[in-house]
Amino acid sequence: MVFVRSIDVTAINDIVRGVTVDGKYLWWTGNARDKEAIYQMDKSGNIIQTIIVAVTDTKPSGIATDGKYLWWVGGSSKRIYQMDKTGNIIRSINVAGLDATPYGIAVDGKYLWLTGYTTDNIFQLDKAGNLIRTIAVAGIDLTPRGIATDGKYLWLIGATGDNIYQLDKTGNLIRTIAVGATDTTPGGIATDGKYLWWTGDLNNIIVQWAK
Repeated sequence: MVFVRSIDVTAINDIVRGVTVDGKYLWWTGNARDKEAIYQMDKSGNIIQTIIVAVTDTKPSGIATDGKYLWWVGGSSKRIYQMDKTGNIIRSINVAGLDATPYGIAVDGKYLWLTGYTTDNIFQLDKAGNLIRTIAVAGIDLTPRGIATDGKYLWLIGATGDNIYQLDKTGNLIRTIAVGATDTTPGGIATDGKYLWWTGDLNNIIVQWAK
């Protein structure tokens, strides 16, 4: 991995969580008190749009996009929200029965991939919220957070080890990438095929790496 740059978002929201990329823009979640929001930002760090989500959920975490819609995790309600890019909620899916603290989300076109922060699992779901399978990752990292997919592989943030893990879609570990030298509290992750984008909660940064 080659470091490209980091964007400091402290002045916008000092608790940065999930991140996704739709090709042109970054979308990321911040859940500082009274500033719970989703931010649309260009790749230079300029804010395009702020969508306040506190009325819906007070702990937004993971976020993903399928191109047309945003999918994000609400930590307070234990729900996945499907939302258009202007902030209108299309539907919500209750996932409290899967994990007490859902965190990260990815979408590959057909399926959703959700991380369980307290059960150390990855859940593969269809877009209606039906469970397809559960992948245990406790042997890799005890606190999975953000997750992304490039279609072929899963990219997982492990908060205990301060690592990014590349996995196949059955959970087999391909490689481990240490990120502690950049930020010791990695949170969300996204990929646009060429780059990885991940959030550092300690320094309130969004990091761009060339794969």
